[in-house]
Amino acid sequence: GSAMGTVSLLAKAYSRYESRHEGRSGEVMIVPNLGSSGALRALKAGAIDAALISRPLKPDEAAAGLVAYEYGRSPFVFVTNKPGVTNITASTAADYLSGRSTSWPDGQPVRFVMRPESDGDNAYIAALAPGIAQALAIAHKRPGMVVAATDQDAAAESERLPGSLAVNTLALILSERRKLHVLAFNGVTPSPRALATGAYPHYKPLLIVTRGAPRGALQAFVDFFKSPEGRAILEANGHFVSR
Repeated sequence: GSAMGTVSLLAKAYSRYESRHEGRSGEVMIVPNLGSSGALRALKAGAIDAALISRPLKPDEAAAGLVAYEYGRSPFVFVTNKPGVTNITASTAADYLSGRSTSWPDGQPVRFVMRPESDGDNAYIAALAPGIAQALAIAHKRPGMVVAATDQDAAAESERLPGSLAVNTLALILSERRKLHVLAFNGVTPSPRALATGAYPHYKPLLIVTRGAPRGALQAFVDFFKSPEGRAILEANGHFVSR
């Protein structure tokens, strides 16, 4: 899900590039969000040519002949639709998750948008700070919590719910032009540069996976990610791209 907005932009730019330089359409079809595991199942079944995932391949997936290329990393961030909020601390986030605090400073209820317990985002949330990991376990047991199945669902719920608080990637927020505020965490503003310097260490890796080494048109599309034009699109949409 985190990859879809930016890769849609890459696909459009690639199609224009191919038409301009190679005289062919370079058409890329992007299917709806399947989740990392669902995308890999579809790839192994031959239903798609490439999968977009936000975690490294597992040993059995690599042993099955899948090949992954990490094309960027995007800050894993807290977001809200509440005006005037610019920062959240680990202790405050833990309080909101656990229910020790249920309101913003002005008294408006905090509506935390959760992900299903089986979703990989929980590992990224737990890794933000030890106190958050403990609070997250409590949050999954609290009644009435809002749960969003996908990254796009989480963003949509965060836009819809008054006083929302959620996690997502900077890449999704920027590439999909979401009406959400990205919060500084413990006083550090998340950005590709902050990832590069280590000032902000929290990120999702974003990878494109193929069955074996890509060839032909698929190789050309993967190569476009590494081109100056592709790199510019990635960096403009919240990705740190290693040199």
